[in-house]
Amino acid sequence: MTLLDYFAQNLANFWFALGALSLVIELVVLGMSTIVLFLVGLGSLLTALLIYLGIVPNDWLASFAVMGVVSFLLGVALWKPLKQYQSATPPRSGQSSDFVGYEFTLESLLDRETHSSHQFSGVTWRVELAREEGDKSLAPGDRVCVVALHPGILVVTQAS
Repeated sequence: MTLLDYFAQNLANFWFALGALSLVIELVVLGMSTIVLFLVGLGSLLTALLIYLGIVPNDWLASFAVMGVVSFLLGVALWKPLKQYQSATPPRSGQSSDFVGYEFTLESLLDRETHSSHQFSGVTWRVELAREEGDKSLAPGDRVCVVALHPGILVVTQAS
């Protein structure tokens, strides 16, 4: 028995396989950059389910029609949320960490030319003053807040 014969006799399995393949390609390979394969994948999975439940006849023409209609309806229903998901701006490099917002007390002088250090979580971090602080100078004992993070470096501003 060839693969085509198998899918002709088990149409729901074809739609499950097509749906799974479409979703894997869209989510893993393309990273949700297109919405079409995502909708085709969901439409194919729902078509397979409808065939298994006996709601849709087990023939190619009906199943293609149902898959097209279901994909279209899902596209209409999910258009706005998926568009918002695609247009969301990812955080800039160094600004998406649990360290951002962490406050601590400086141990030494910190300004443009002088860097400080801070022991945290078993690591000695180099502490640098954020650009928006300009030529400000922070004294030992001042409270600072982490605003960005780079490998081995905490970028800070004076805490409010």
